Amino acid sequence: MLLFARYTRFYPLLLAVLFASVMPAGVSAAPPPFPDSELIERSEESVSRYRLVLSELKHQRADTFGERELRVSGERERSVYNLPDGVSLEEVRVYFRRQTDGQRTLYECIGIDCGSSNFWANDVFDLSSLVSRDKDQAYFVTIEPYADTQKLTMVYISMRGGRQPKVLIDQLVTRTPLKIGQVTQDEVLASLSVTSGWLPGFVADSRGVNVTESQILFDAVQGLSVGLKTRLHLMVHCYDGAHIKDTLECSERLAEQVRKALPGIDVRAHGALTPAPTADRRPAVRFTFWPGR
Repeated sequence: MLLFARYTRFYPLLLAVLFASVMPAGVSAAPPPFPDSELIERSEESVSRYRLVLSELKHQRADTFGERELRVSGERERSVYNLPDGVSLEEVRVYFRRQTDGQRTLYECIGIDCGSSNFWANDVFDLSSLVSRDKDQAYFVTIEPYADTQKLTMVYISMRGGRQPKVLIDQLVTRTPLKIGQVTQDEVLASLSVTSGWLPGFVADSRGVNVTESQILFDAVQGLSVGLKTRLHLMVHCYDGAHIKDTLECSERLAEQVRKALPGIDVRAHGALTPAPTADRRPAVRFTFWPGR
């Protein structure tokens, strides 16, 4: 047992790869650990009522809870790491957001917008060592759909007010249908909080863009500050057709529609030059802020 603990301390990245093999077929592994972090806890178990918080917190009488919560059953894999000294909350948050690129973000909060750290540490994750000052925390949850399962990834970062900072990663594979609903503008803005990635809310097929159903995405982009919009570049990817020529033509056709919906934004057609973010290979939009912010 001591040998195992010593091994996990010095080889967290290798361990993450090894544990990926126990996940159901087709489901990707948990995000790799932050560089130079130390694995201090790892567990796998079946859960019947995992508390999934998908909104800001609400206080009623002596109770604190998420305005929107789900109870989810499935197979949960949990990893908890000590983070290296000297890192910032934003540095760690951006690292893990990049690791979940291509997944739909269901909710994200940073600092005091997350509410009580005590609530997250004790009521949601049942791990008191995660308690931090409210301004020194961050949380997000993403989802990936598969043929007969859905994978949820929850990341909670606790800088712990100058004490040993920690990050918890829960990955939950469930067969329970989740009524998530339409992409929200907050989800789009959460995706745009990093320097590059896939944008949720783009609804299109090889025939064209469904402008009405994509309007939440377009409104979120149009609502960005002038400075951000001047550095924002969108790349439309279509995956229809047996030949690259077909995909390029499809991508250009969709990109032209996006240009009309987002005047002033640089929009380019990139064909299938980047692997599809989802298994259904639907058209998708990738973004980057250039130069990096």
